[in-house]
Amino acid sequence: MITNFYETIYNTIASPQFLLATITISFSVKTYFLSILIPQGLKSSHIQKPWWFLLGVLFGSMFGDIAWMIKLFRELWFPYSNNYGLITFFIRLAWGFLILQYQSLALFIESLTEKNFKLRTIHKVMIAIGTSISLYFFYLAFFDTSLTTETERRQAKELAQVPTEILVMRYVVYYLFNLLLFPSLYVTFKKLRTANLPLILKKQLRIFIQFLIFPYVVVEFLQAARFLFKSFQNNFYPVVSVSTVLLIYAIYYCLQRVMGLRFLNFASQVQSQHKVNFIDDFKNVLDQLSYTTSIQELGHIIQIFLKDAFQIPLRKSIVCIRSSNASREVEPKNNGESNKIESMVESFMNNHDSASAEFINKQKVLIYDEIAFTNFYEEDEVKKNILNFLENINADIFLPIYEKQKIVAYLIIERHARLHEFYSSVERDEMIVFASYLGNILNLLKNRNVETIIQQENELREELYTRNQEMQQYKESIRSFLRNTRQKEIGIIFYKNRRFIFGNQTAKELVKININAQEGHPFTQTLKNLARQVEEYKSPQTNTVKDTMGNKLVLCGVPNLEQSSVIITIYYPEISDIITKQIVLLKDPAKWDYLLYLETTQAGQLINQLIPGSGELLLHFKINVLKAALSRKATLLEFPEEDLLPVVELLHHISNRETLHTITLNHKEKNFEVAIKLFSISPALTSNSMTGAVMSSLLKKLDNTGTIFIKNVENLDIETQEYLAEYIRTGHYRMFKSDQKMSSNVRIICSTHQNLQTLIHEGTFSKSLFSIINQTCLNFPSLALLPEQELFNMMDEFAEQAVKTHAFRNLLEFTDKEKSKLIISRPESLQELKTKVQQALIQKSKKNQIFNETQFDPAYSISDPELTEAVRLGKNALRDPKIMAVLWNKFKNQNQIATFLGVNRSSVNRRCKDYNLQ
Repeated sequence: MITNFYETIYNTIASPQFLLATITISFSVKTYFLSILIPQGLKSSHIQKPWWFLLGVLFGSMFGDIAWMIKLFRELWFPYSNNYGLITFFIRLAWGFLILQYQSLALFIESLTEKNFKLRTIHKVMIAIGTSISLYFFYLAFFDTSLTTETERRQAKELAQVPTEILVMRYVVYYLFNLLLFPSLYVTFKKLRTANLPLILKKQLRIFIQFLIFPYVVVEFLQAARFLFKSFQNNFYPVVSVSTVLLIYAIYYCLQRVMGLRFLNFASQVQSQHKVNFIDDFKNVLDQLSYTTSIQELGHIIQIFLKDAFQIPLRKSIVCIRSSNASREVEPKNNGESNKIESMVESFMNNHDSASAEFINKQKVLIYDEIAFTNFYEEDEVKKNILNFLENINADIFLPIYEKQKIVAYLIIERHARLHEFYSSVERDEMIVFASYLGNILNLLKNRNVETIIQQENELREELYTRNQEMQQYKESIRSFLRNTRQKEIGIIFYKNRRFIFGNQTAKELVKININAQEGHPFTQTLKNLARQVEEYKSPQTNTVKDTMGNKLVLCGVPNLEQSSVIITIYYPEISDIITKQIVLLKDPAKWDYLLYLETTQAGQLINQLIPGSGELLLHFKINVLKAALSRKATLLEFPEEDLLPVVELLHHISNRETLHTITLNHKEKNFEVAIKLFSISPALTSNSMTGAVMSSLLKKLDNTGTIFIKNVENLDIETQEYLAEYIRTGHYRMFKSDQKMSSNVRIICSTHQNLQTLIHEGTFSKSLFSIINQTCLNFPSLALLPEQELFNMMDEFAEQAVKTHAFRNLLEFTDKEKSKLIISRPESLQELKTKVQQALIQKSKKNQIFNETQFDPAYSISDPELTEAVRLGKNALRDPKIMAVLWNKFKNQNQIATFLGVNRSSVNRRCKDYNLQ
């Protein structure tokens, strides 16, 4: 079996099909790199001679591939063809270009090591010889008709008196290797050892020699070996196939790496060969910097960061802070060496010319190897001065740190601190970003304003969180429209003589009811009202209605004067349809996005359910609620007592947090009990029996998962308020009566019924806490001051939420007179208005004798979005492990869960065991 397997592999590799495939790929790879090299070379400020030589190598090699492809094509598809002359023509051309190819390769190797390469006498002699041999083969290709058939050429190789053409083919190999390639390699190796070449260029040469020239020579030697060794004749195809595959990889790998190393100065920086996990390292260093209180600590943090982010060994980097007299080093290695470096840097900073200053400002970071390589091709005095400066201070990298366009510090990475690897363009940009941030850190540390850093960091995290939440809302909004892309057809309905006629099949599919028979249905009523308005005003009218599934539909009616009828189009709304009616109420264009989110996202639906209705006051308030929900900033609520918990549960749910903890303060805080509960207290201030109870703070328990609602925040002790203000401002809290800091990500929501500014003047409320929580303050507009029409719209929406039976909604619809009577004494809260609407609906259903048939929403009086979903599912909620977990966390009692769902306790008990809810 193994023998058969190896035999199959050999036969595959030895087949002309496999060889044709490899030659074709080889040709394609060379074409690919030509397509890159040619445009880059033409765009360069001046065309380099190595570029021409490399093009000559690739072009000459491609002619050999062409000859192979033509020969194999004939062998595979026209094996009995007698026309071998075309193949002979291309074979001779390929041999002619092979000489030019090797001549270009030899010159290319030598030209890389010289700034301005010039042909010497030996080069000219070799070029003359090579050109003569090439012209000989070109002459044979165009004018010689002998040895043009396959049989003649095969027999010629066996003759004792070998023809001149075959003889030249045999001995030209010695010329190519011994007189062209090997002398050039010798000269190149000698210059690599003696000449002061840039490291990037040396790396390029090693890659070329190791991964291109050596494999290339081996491949060419194997192909030419059939002229030297007869044993190669029988195994010629597999040898060429394998060698070509290896050569393809070598060419691709070599040129990819060399192009990344700024080949011929085409690129301005070394390109990245790997991705550094910079963001994670940067976040880690931000956390460390948040605790930094002195410049001395900063040096160690920077060294750790450079090691993790850029693999720079410790003690191979120094940071110096400049002062008015002299600079001082953050982490000195030894006084003598550091003072010497500082004096050299200060001397250069004070004495360098404007051109050097402009170069430094433009580059942002000085990388020795990059500048040396650029100077090799584009030499000038500025680069020479910069290189001398970097050599004097023994630096691979000199990174200036700016403050207001002035260099206030600098970071030096020692020469050869990172062996065998260059600094890429990505790493360069990352260093610039780090230096920019470090400049601000140094400024703040000098001014001892560490709190500002921590506060800015916390504000940045909050802003990123808000932007991410807004992006999620935007995506959800777009998805809501994409879901209806298959339903973009427009339904057409004709209204004439008080009857509706469907104009197409789409209208029937969208309406789904008999609008002529079900005259009392809300859908029919809306259609009739629209049609009557069009007939009355003789102008187009637009309205919205919900289908049987609760999805919005747009109705557009236009008069048809010729036939005395009305044409009504019906379709699912687009973005413009959703926001057109309400966008006029928003003068600030920045709020238009939030209007879209309110109408199309789940968060918007929850807010519209809690605060239904439309109008300018309500719309602005709902947008403020949505903004607060999408943020994690501390929020102050000024709501009626009954509406507080529903709003808190809404904000908590939209924030995707798991645990809501409520702290109710009906009286002034005593003995700092809330402070100890929130922040814990230092063990040194507690007895042994209390240590376990206070060590774990509420902020630690609920980190990343919880929301804390502090009801009547004005009753907190003034010292507790200051601790809370510090946590909200910085994202770090101190253990009570301690300087130990810890971070937490718990959302804080507060409420009050007092005028906090008055309390500030009285000295009973923290000014700093008020300035923070008042930034996101939600003050519900008084229903007593709400315009009557907005209040009426709110009542209609509450009525629609309460009644699930569409058939009876027209019988239960409130008239304006009934609405006015209902709100003679304006309700103080949304919950009071909601309850009044529900009671009025129940009375009206009893009066019309449809109470038993009317289905009222069981979740109508429930404000918690999670409980709302559970109660609507009823007994089906038992099948959902996630909902059952929510119910268990809410009630912690199986009897209460059974009562809430209206099921037997035994069913709840069985499900709790199945889901491990104990």
